[in-house]
Amino acid sequence: MKALILIGGEGTRLRPLTTNTLKSLVPIVNRQFFRYQLDVLKRHGIKEVILSICHLPDRIKHIMGTGKEYGMNIRYVMEDTPLGTGGAVKNAEMYFDDTMIVMNGDILTDINLKKLLEIHTTNKAIASISLHEVADPTAYGLVNTDEKNRIKSFIEKPTWTDIKSKWINAGIYMFDKRILKYIPAGKNYSLERGVFPEILAKGETVMAYKSDSYWLDIGRIDKYTQANFDILEKKFKVEVAFKKKMKWDVKIGNKTVVHRKATLRGPIVIGDFCNIGEVTMNPLTIIGNHTEIGKNSNLERCIIWDNVKIGENVTIKNSIIGKGCEIQSDCVIDNAAIGDGTKMTQFTKSGTGAM
Repeated sequence: MKALILIGGEGTRLRPLTTNTLKSLVPIVNRQFFRYQLDVLKRHGIKEVILSICHLPDRIKHIMGTGKEYGMNIRYVMEDTPLGTGGAVKNAEMYFDDTMIVMNGDILTDINLKKLLEIHTTNKAIASISLHEVADPTAYGLVNTDEKNRIKSFIEKPTWTDIKSKWINAGIYMFDKRILKYIPAGKNYSLERGVFPEILAKGETVMAYKSDSYWLDIGRIDKYTQANFDILEKKFKVEVAFKKKMKWDVKIGNKTVVHRKATLRGPIVIGDFCNIGEVTMNPLTIIGNHTEIGKNSNLERCIIWDNVKIGENVTIKNSIIGKGCEIQSDCVIDNAAIGDGTKMTQFTKSGTGAM
């Protein structure tokens, strides 16, 4: 069986972090996001992956490669213009097996794909859709089911008066190849607004898998932050292996030097080739590779990407600092998302809604 991952979007909800970095490549605890999606596929024996790409395709191919590094075979299908979720699936028709896993490219999950496949095959469904229960479904696609978990209707971006349950479309599907006949070729077409209502109207069997697995759409700044912190707090379990492990859940990468008088209170992750001065680093801090931090600086609940230089007497809280930034001495940054290559001078930056 193969998997198709839809990564054609520009990641506009994550700007300024995605101005130069594709959403599928943003670091989650110092690993590119797409690696977590490959992890869940590989755990279920999926080694054939097709990536539907549109924005910056050459950069994606260069970084992700053929998949050999991950023990997988990665192939690419190109959208010349954005085709939407349905159009992207149709565009990959040449790679379809009789049954195909399809995933949105912004979902962090440890879903049980074998259970999804079991539901799909047992019911001979044309499509089976993973659902996730949320407190507020108004920003998502609400899914209504019957007592046998057959899907009866979809409501995109529901109002509270529409809500009878809180199970949303989790963006992970099992498709029978028959679904392709419901998607026009070469057109921007939506699974959620076009294909799914049509196959229900035609009487096709569409099943729901109400999963209790971890699930998070990382496509907003606050959710991206949550994904990082959930890993540090072991809410999403993944091995974060580093050369040095200290008390208080502090993990330090290869060839990183930390001043002996630095105060580190975990959970904290520090990447490779870093130089950390006599700082105070409080819980939920992630430091990327090749980063320097000067003495008397204070960091808390922040995510620092690679190749960042932070001066002395700097305070950074509740913020994300993009790669290649320079934060000069005495800066105070609170509740901000700073794009790549920014040079911050001596003033307070706060209230930009990063966290």
